[in-house]
Amino acid sequence: MQSGLAATINDLTVPQGRLAIFWLGGAGFVFKPHAGPVVAVDPYLSDALDHYYSWKRLPLSPILLSPTELSAGLVLVTHAHEDHLDPETIPALAASSPAIFAGPGMCASAMLEWGLADDRVREINQGEQQTLEGVPVRAVLAHHVSPAGAQTPDAVGFLLDFDDIRVYHTGDTLYHPDLQQVRDLHPNVMLVCINGGYGNMGPEDAALLTSEIEPAVVIPMHWGLVAENTADPDLFLRALSATGSKARPVVMLPGDSYLSAFARL
Repeated sequence: MQSGLAATINDLTVPQGRLAIFWLGGAGFVFKPHAGPVVAVDPYLSDALDHYYSWKRLPLSPILLSPTELSAGLVLVTHAHEDHLDPETIPALAASSPAIFAGPGMCASAMLEWGLADDRVREINQGEQQTLEGVPVRAVLAHHVSPAGAQTPDAVGFLLDFDDIRVYHTGDTLYHPDLQQVRDLHPNVMLVCINGGYGNMGPEDAALLTSEIEPAVVIPMHWGLVAENTADPDLFLRALSATGSKARPVVMLPGDSYLSAFARL
């Protein structure tokens, strides 16, 4: 029997012109359009952080479904950290589905080393645009650094175009003025990291970037997963309000869904 979230994703009929967004916790999302494949970004569906670093999941963010239950046609990863490129989730997904997997160079190399077939792995690096399984995907700048200040090689964000709905997933990134370039791509929905540690924006910088890009809707992410790396989304809401941004914030909990409908700008 499928978990509740897996059944909800698989059974949902999405009306034309709308997009269903499900938050898996952390930076993980599943997108189900009216037509076309189910797309997952950074699905973290294991306890790899505990196994590698002894970072345990908070009660807010349980594993909501097993990798074998996720019927995705396309899986994107933003960079090679275990809660994004999950060494336990990705091979299990590949073994149980026909999905295509894509990410920047280090991610693509790792997935091939894990035994994924060459014809199922696509490399997409910063500044590149590809149509993957019928979905236009652009890899955009992410300025992600380690606690020691070293740049994380080839980390990216993604701009996904689901017909008339464009979604910007920041990936893991610090604030950088060059991130404002995404505004020219007219994202309708922005998924922004707010955890403020380990090379990521905190709530104030995430609010500043949101005000500069001005999507219709912004969803704060990368909080509530582990105690060592989280933030209070209320701080983001207050900071966003202080900017005067017109973006409408939507705070989701892991397992929540949001149904969006926007005309292309």
